[in-house]
Amino acid sequence: MTTTTFQPGTDNHASTDALHAVAEFPVAWFEATPAYLVLRPVAAFLREWVAATPAGIVFGLLKH
Repeated sequence: MTTTTFQPGTDNHASTDALHAVAEFPVAWFEATPAYLVLRPVAAFLREWVAATPAGIVFGLLKH
């Protein structure tokens, strides 16, 4: 989260809520696309598959 302070009397600043909405729009748009709906389960499958390989198991043991 970013906070910005302005000197009193200046009116050349944007609302934090407006900037937040602008920043979240691309993420919300991508999550609504068919590509995201397909890629999410594919990514989950690949993540589980890699974790089940011998190298993934060793890495998982080293991570703890």
